[in-house]
Amino acid sequence: MRKIVFLAAAALAAQTASASSLIVEAIDGTSQTYPMESVSRVDFTTAGSIKVVGTDGTADTKSISATRKIVFAGQTSPSTDASEVSTYGSELKVFPNPVSNELTVVGAEGDILLFSASGNLVSRTKADGKTVISVGSLADGIYVLRSGNSAVRVIKSK
Repeated sequence: MRKIVFLAAAALAAQTASASSLIVEAIDGTSQTYPMESVSRVDFTTAGSIKVVGTDGTADTKSISATRKIVFAGQTSPSTDASEVSTYGSELKVFPNPVSNELTVVGAEGDILLFSASGNLVSRTKADGKTVISVGSLADGIYVLRSGNSAVRVIKSK
């Protein structure tokens, strides 16, 4: 099985440098928190999963279709309390999802970055309250939208 490594190195380097933890929140509301000092990399596979690889070589695999969002929690919010973790970064709203032509983003901070599953930056837009991003020309597939400390899985389909 061929693995596609999610290496948005420049974008993630700045974010992870100040982050104390990586939070993967599932659609069912459960979440898993990983201390950043123990995360080596995050991989996306062609089998449709996200893999958090630890510095010790261990890996935790989750289904992308069951993942609601990925959050890089900053130093000011290092809590591992489940009730706090599940709401952290929740002000970022992305709809419709799946999307075919126009993606609406509400609650974004600064730049809105859209990455392909292979880690390539495919769109950069300045956040402006309610921002509409044209994605009609993108190939169908799974993308990661990141703004501020939040990341959301976006599915592009016709």
